[in-house]
Amino acid sequence: MGSSLSSKPFRRRSDRTDPDASPRSSEPVRAQKPGIPFKAEIDMAELDERGRPGPMWAGRACELSRSQIVVTSRRMCYEGREAMIAVHLVDDRPVALFGKVLRSEYDGDGLYKTTLALAPLPETDAVVAWIGKLATRT
Repeated sequence: MGSSLSSKPFRRRSDRTDPDASPRSSEPVRAQKPGIPFKAEIDMAELDERGRPGPMWAGRACELSRSQIVVTSRRMCYEGREAMIAVHLVDDRPVALFGKVLRSEYDGDGLYKTTLALAPLPETDAVVAWIGKLATRT
């Protein structure tokens, strides 16, 4: 009895592997969205393990997009840390932003260029108090 069916199991096209294809990473690909130039004085503070802002340091904003802000300062931030940013414009009150550090690299002349992914402000008591202090600072 001859059978026309093959003894090999059927594999869908999506199950086939291409030896020339690069292996897929489990990390999501972050698209590099170009930001617009944005010049402003900032104050920055990293959040500790408990979500409390630490000491502030000064810097300058360089670039802004809908999802990221790029700043320069004399301090390096570690990737994955969370930070608060107070943007000082012509208004009487600074604007508070929150983000997670994507990268921080030496930019020359003692300055570090730090890129943060913007996120909603945490509503913890420590963060609210930090924002309140910004209004009273001159």
